[in-house]
Amino acid sequence: MYIYGRGLVMEEKVIDFYESKKKLSLIAVGCVLFVLLCLYLTYEFFFIDVNYLIGGIVALGGVFFLFCLIQIFKKLSVDVPHVSMTKEYLVLYVLPDEPVHIRWEDIESYIPYEIYRNSFIGIVLFDEEEYRDKMPDKLKRMSRMNVKMGYPQYNIVIGNLKEPQKLLEELPIRIPHANMVTEEKTVSPTNSL
Repeated sequence: MYIYGRGLVMEEKVIDFYESKKKLSLIAVGCVLFVLLCLYLTYEFFFIDVNYLIGGIVALGGVFFLFCLIQIFKKLSVDVPHVSMTKEYLVLYVLPDEPVHIRWEDIESYIPYEIYRNSFIGIVLFDEEEYRDKMPDKLKRMSRMNVKMGYPQYNIVIGNLKEPQKLLEELPIRIPHANMVTEEKTVSPTNSL
């Protein structure tokens, strides 16, 4: 709650953006299929073809998809938003039990982009290292992969959101000082969207 002049009390407006349970369920089914396929191929390579190198690589792939499946089940079982916007913070729930709070004034720009038909918004910060130090260990590993591939360390998966357009409309309102960066040019907040 915030107190404004003359004793008026106004509650802070929080906007939550949730991931679509249908899309997450479809992704979970795909992960289950990949885990089963990796189990089968690992068995084939270890015991029938006796190729331990390929079998080990396939087993690591299965472990990766199993990790993804566990994270999806956590998201499906907990009613936590994917992104929240408060007056002071952009809150990212990349890991449902470890939210990341980013102050609006720390955001330099944001970059909408697509990878394999999945839409993202990359968040570029003025001081990336300050937030990297606060990041949970699991998120640090995922963040390093993003940075190595040339993407920002924090990203919002908007392709899985129920209301992606509302998020795109709300960003320039919350961070009027930031620019939306596109492939061709930087768009100032007054001319964007």
